[in-house]
Order: sequence, then structure tokens, then C-alpha cells
Amino acid sequence: MIKIVKTPLQLEQFLNEFRDLFTIPSYGSFSDLCGELSVGDKSKTVSNLCDTMAECREGKKARSSYNWFFSDANWDENEVAQRKADLFIDKICLKDNDKILLIIDDTYNEKEGTQTEGVGKFYDHSKETYIWGNNFVTSVIQSKGLFIPHKAKMYLKNDDKNENFRTKIDIAFEDIIKPLKIPRGVNLYIVFDSWWFSSDLIKKCLKLGHNIVCQIKSDKKVGINKDMHFQVRELAGQIEEKYFIKTKINVRGKKKIYYAFEKGVTLDKIGDVKLVISKRKKDGTTKYFISTDISRSTKEILSIYEDRWDIETAHREANQKLGFKDYQLREKHSIERFIQLVFSVWTAILLWELENPILKDGSNKRTMGDMVDRVKMQATGETFKYIITYFNLPVPDRGLLHLLKNVGMEI
Repeated sequence: MIKIVKTPLQLEQFLNEFRDLFTIPSYGSFSDLCGELSVGDKSKTVSNLCDTMAECREGKKARSSYNWFFSDANWDENEVAQRKADLFIDKICLKDNDKILLIIDDTYNEKEGTQTEGVGKFYDHSKETYIWGNNFVTSVIQSKGLFIPHKAKMYLKNDDKNENFRTKIDIAFEDIIKPLKIPRGVNLYIVFDSWWFSSDLIKKCLKLGHNIVCQIKSDKKVGINKDMHFQVRELAGQIEEKYFIKTKINVRGKKKIYYAFEKGVTLDKIGDVKLVISKRKKDGTTKYFISTDISRSTKEILSIYEDRWDIETAHREANQKLGFKDYQLREKHSIERFIQLVFSVWTAILLWELENPILKDGSNKRTMGDMVDRVKMQATGETFKYIITYFNLPVPDRGLLHLLKNVGMEI
């Protein structure tokens, strides 16, 4: 493993936007740790992040100082999350009436032992089995086909040790949805699957001026013509096949076909919504979606809900490439801070890529993994440059540095 002598070029300008949120020493730790998160090959524990920094790196601190940064330093990870969102929104140049999505879900992280706060036995639906670990309420901000991870807040089970128990729905609203600030005139849609459906949550979001697009379960009752109420599966069974309209949408670069029927209905305690009933001809599966913005077309509602998948991508790639779940910290507060740094690195790399696109060669859209590899390559080049400069050697016209320049490094 090559040791890193400085924060990678791709992150420097972005990280500088956060200086006012930290003391000078804490900003140094923030910059150091973000740099190592972006390039480290081992699991992203504090110990391994320290090992990734070269001993000659200017300002390198003891491991205990970086642990203290997560546990006791005076900074607010929620302010970092909002600043990160502001920079993303500013970069994509949203205008009046543009839409932005806040996607809500949860994820699990398996852990051994009992020393980490919040660990317990949880049923992981994706694995259809119980796991021992942490559970996080997570979120992604998405617009114009781009997305960034926003926040991850730990869920603590309701037991004798947890005097201030909150449900995952409470955490989603109080810690993620309500605090998020967006530009005036931009339309925010909260997107989630049927597990998160809650009349209370939806009413609170509507009160903030936001809209909801979500899936609902087949037994949910809807009202028609004020005095008629049906479970949505009953309603779907009464609609003739000829009324289901073929609808094509683009889903992650591919075309997907829905056969859908839409109808204005009412939901108890919520009011008027647009219901979309979708059928798959291959297997006969029927799904049900609602939008509190009744002006949205069937195609728009289905497209918005399909974008919910971005949060699954964020979970996977943030973990595989940036160590989202590699923390070896004990306290909830420290763990949430660590994850926010991971999400900040994701955003920094994405925004740098938008400003410095590689030449189009007909290849597929670059993944976060591709982008991280580009950062690692740049950091390797900077280390070689440091060595050559240290020994006062001339930069060769050919050889390694020449090759590194030819593949796009800023040397």
C-alpha cells in the first residue's frame, strides 16, 4: 500500500467549503480523514486510516486525536450534511418548479459483540433472516439523475436502557426530513416504500410544503366519490385490462414498461391523492403507488418511485468503496459522524467529476467505484511527485510520471 502525502486534489476545493464549521485543528482532522477515506484499500477503521497517511505528511496527528475528533470535538455532523446538500443543489443549478427527491429507507450493519451502542437482533428483510448489528435510517438526495447520500441516523431498540425511544418513522421526520433546507421555489418530494407509509408522517410532510410519492400495501383503503371505500386490491380487480395504459419510462439507462391505471382517490386523514395501479404482464404482479401531488402524470409518478433505487446503490457503493460500514467506534454519536464523513467524500468526488469529466468514449455511465479509482490514481501520482521533489530530481520526460499525466493526472 502506497502512503498518501496529502489530501487528494479532487477533494481539496470541496473540503475547503467546510472550514467555517470547524476549529482549525478539527478542520485538519476532517481534511485528513476524508482524504484517507477516499484512497485507503483496507477497511476504513481509524487505525487503518492513520496507517494510510505517510509519516512525512504535514500535520499528521496521533490516532488518539482522530478518535477524539469523532467522539468529543466540537462540530455538528448535521451542519456538515446541510452544507453538503447545499453544494450539491448549487452545482446542479435547480430552477423554480424543478423537483428534488429525498429518498428514505434503512439499512443494517452486522457487528460482533455488544460493545457498540445500538447493536441488537434485527430482522433483515433483504436476507430474510435475523442479524446481529446496527440499524440505520438512511437518506439520499436526488435530482436530474444525480444523487448523494444525505444522512444516516442510528435506530435504537425500545428496551429498558432506552428512555428516549423513537420509532424509525420519528427519526426519519425529526432528524432527516424536517431539518433539510432547500431553495425557495424548488419542489421537494419525499419517496419511500410501503413499509414507511404513515398518515401522520405524510401529514407532517405536507404541512412543511413537501409532497409524497410512495408505494402502498394492497389492503390500504381508499375513498371514491366520498361515500365509497375499497381496498386498493379490490379496486384493481374491478378495472378491465383495456383501461391499463402501456407506459414506458427510462430506468437507470434502460427502458421499462408498465401497464398502469390512474385515479384520483382520498386517503383517510390525508385527503386527495393520485393512485397509480401497475400490473406486470410477465408474472401478473400488481403494485400500488400514490402521489400527494395530483398534478403529476402516471409516467412521472412511476419515474419518481423508480428513482428510489438510488438509495440501494448508495448503500452498496458507499460501503464497498468508501467504508460506510467499516467503523470500529462504540458511541452512536461517533458512528453517525464517521458515516457523515463517508457521505461527504462521496459528494466531493461526484462534484469534482462533474467539473472535470473524462472524454466521452461511448462507455457506460461511470459508477462511484470508477470515480474512487480515479482519485486513488491521482493520489498515487502525487506521492511519486513528492518523492521526486524531495530528492530534487528532475521530472522525467518519459517514464512513470509521463504515463500518469497521459492518463489524466494533474501533476
